[in-house]
Amino acid sequence: MPHPHVDRHRASRHLARCLTRCLTRCPTICLTLCLALLLAPRTAAGQAAPAASDTTPTAVLRAYIAAYNAHDIDAVVALLDPDFVWLSVVGDSVQIEARGPAAVREQLVSYFRSLPSARSEIEDVSALGPWVSVKERAHWTNARGPRSQASLSVYEVRGGRLRRVWYYPVVRGD
Repeated sequence: MPHPHVDRHRASRHLARCLTRCLTRCPTICLTLCLALLLAPRTAAGQAAPAASDTTPTAVLRAYIAAYNAHDIDAVVALLDPDFVWLSVVGDSVQIEARGPAAVREQLVSYFRSLPSARSEIEDVSALGPWVSVKERAHWTNARGPRSQASLSVYEVRGGRLRRVWYYPVVRGD
């Protein structure tokens, strides 16, 4: 796309010269690329639509952590299955922390309001089918200064969305 201050006519002439050179040097490749550009899906504004997102379990988990770190609650919720369940493993029992995207949204709004510096990093990840096990380290700053804690968690990813997550007890790292 030409710079907004460049004359569109001059940009069109430049594109035509480039296309002519391309056609004379490598006609098959040039025509293939032109067809791909012409047939690519477009947004309402006429721009090429973004490529489909990677829905592998590990990629979904990384997208979730990125959205969490950006405090982009809409993006976090978009990655959740409608039947999402957030579970905490405590001793020999499992407790439900949140059920459904709306409950997660409500908790994150409150959490980010109380800890605006909250972020998380993946220290280790392993995937097997829909299961992704993660060693995560959470960081934040409060009145006592920088804090961190680590925990193990297992995410279940189905259809490109987080279906369940099991969080295990934290290990403080302050």
